[in-house]
Amino acid sequence: MLTKLLPAFLLAFASVAAFAQNGMLFAVNEGVTYRTGGDAAKQNYKSIGDDIGKLLRSKVRVEVIGEYATLEKDLAAGTYDIAFIHPTHIALAPVKKGAYTLVATSKAHTGYKASFLTNLPAQPKTPEELGKVLGGTAKPLGSPDTNSITAWLIRATLRDAGTASKLKQPALKFTRYQDSIPFMVTAGFSDVAATASEPIVKEWVAAGGKVLTTSRAVPIKNVIVSNALGKEAIAAIRAYFLELNTTPEGQAKLDRINLKQGFVAFDQDAYVALATWLGL
Repeated sequence: MLTKLLPAFLLAFASVAAFAQNGMLFAVNEGVTYRTGGDAAKQNYKSIGDDIGKLLRSKVRVEVIGEYATLEKDLAAGTYDIAFIHPTHIALAPVKKGAYTLVATSKAHTGYKASFLTNLPAQPKTPEELGKVLGGTAKPLGSPDTNSITAWLIRATLRDAGTASKLKQPALKFTRYQDSIPFMVTAGFSDVAATASEPIVKEWVAAGGKVLTTSRAVPIKNVIVSNALGKEAIAAIRAYFLELNTTPEGQAKLDRINLKQGFVAFDQDAYVALATWLGL
């Protein structure tokens, strides 16, 4: 695969020459509401970083960034050359600003959405009906971490429901992890609690629980590249990620980061447009 990308590398070399001496920084974030990350994640992405380093003739250092505040600050400062970021809203901001380019997104995660778990019998069909149901609940609505992409999806959905129904929507009650969400309903802390974890939703429904509604879908697990690297380097990095699943070696690397289906391109204009709905 690297051999196929060499022509792109030759074009990119002039753009990245300034980075070669000090190396490049590849930031990785796998979210805050799932129990992942740490040294294991750093090792899992190291082989991908090494490939990119060979492609662009520069050392690539992989750093796992667990705190969203750190990600936001460093992206705003242009600290990272490449970043793999789970939450859409964090990756969106520098792309919307024009400092970074979206090169790829996880094929298995282009339809990430929040599901609102409940035991209520209601089945709202429209944002107005949803707003009336939620406006009539006395308890707060359960949500993962306040700055998780799931929480952003929840808030945007509640905003639309409130606007349509002209009713005040419930406040949010936060818990750190997605797997705590069903307990918030079964323990009576919330009448409705939302999660974006498909396994948790399937388990909830299989046990007899209901899904009140779902949010709009967004792509998560996005790869963005600093525009400072230049168009040719960005194109070479994009081609690398999009072609990872075309060779046994690349597939093995995808398996290590639990993205077996690989990466796909996503329209950047449509991506940036999501910022308006999310309220960014």
